Amino acid sequence: MTSRERLLRLFANQETDRTPIWLLYPYHRLGCYTDVYNNPYYKPLLPYIEKYCDTFDRRGYPAAHFCFNGNQDIKQETMTENINGVPTEVRRIKYGNLCMRKFVETTAAGKIIRHYVDDPVQLKDIAAIPYIFPLPDFTKIETEKQELGDKGLTMLDLGDALTPLYQIVSAENFAIWSLTDYDAMLEFTDLMYKRCMAMYKACLEKNAADVYFIVGTEFAGPPLLPPAKFSGLCVRYVKGIADLIRSYGKYSIVHYHGNLYHVLDGMKEINPDGLHTIEAPPVGNCTITQAREVLENMILIGNIQYDDLRSQTPEGMDVMVKAAMEEAQGGRFILSPTAGPYEETLTDRQIKNYIAFIEAGIKYGKKK
Repeated sequence: MTSRERLLRLFANQETDRTPIWLLYPYHRLGCYTDVYNNPYYKPLLPYIEKYCDTFDRRGYPAAHFCFNGNQDIKQETMTENINGVPTEVRRIKYGNLCMRKFVETTAAGKIIRHYVDDPVQLKDIAAIPYIFPLPDFTKIETEKQELGDKGLTMLDLGDALTPLYQIVSAENFAIWSLTDYDAMLEFTDLMYKRCMAMYKACLEKNAADVYFIVGTEFAGPPLLPPAKFSGLCVRYVKGIADLIRSYGKYSIVHYHGNLYHVLDGMKEINPDGLHTIEAPPVGNCTITQAREVLENMILIGNIQYDDLRSQTPEGMDVMVKAAMEEAQGGRFILSPTAGPYEETLTDRQIKNYIAFIEAGIKYGKKK
């Protein structure tokens, strides 16, 4: 089977020749990852990727925006300012008299990250900026879709209603406001949801992707927020996104790092086609078995920790992959690491472990 055929059959709950293997590497350049196909450190892996791995070609939304707002009078810039006598790189977002800054302040107590928004009142100021739909240009996406061909599936990462909020406030304020200013948060995220859904609809109408990677749910779960908040800040929005995607005959994967076990019921209510990534103890708190008991035949994606690719031996990697594959039997599964590829350099150990990961995935993933 080609990678595209294998993945489509998996999503359609049909028989495949083997378990798919996804290293998270996109086929085209993606800013948050290193340029795998042109980085010399990754060259030894390319023959294995081309021959054995399955690809989701992850892209972002094809239009610039701030908080899902394409108003071109919103200016984003980076400059150097003198803060406490120290030349400091400052990122600024400006609209009219509204100016928000993000920088790392050097103090006697150490370095402190100052985020764009530190008062929930500012959320109203952002919401008041005249909204213009960020009109996407699908030209590049269409070209890249043709270039990808049968090597995998196209994937768009548009975020969800929580994504803009988490990008502009600190994790501490995000957690505190969920207790002290919850209504203000919901007023803002309800607005972001409407804008977010407009973006999804535009992409779905243009058949821009096969799969949608929904990032943002992990912001509303433990350990950052208690499980009780997951429904009000996550299920509230992401279920509607997943349902919309399915109504167009496309597929969704929710990305979630953290203590998954406590929010499995909420994840079941959202009901995406797939869930990445299942993290067992000691890093997370949910095994593949526990996730399968609640989520039944949802596609589970994982669950080899990225750090194990740094620290394991090839023999140890083989054992870990075998254990994951055996635990995943009886349901749909994609073998994947939990993160990467964001490092510009790879050690010989990492290269050998990646190869062992792929070889073990082929060995233990063949359908009997």
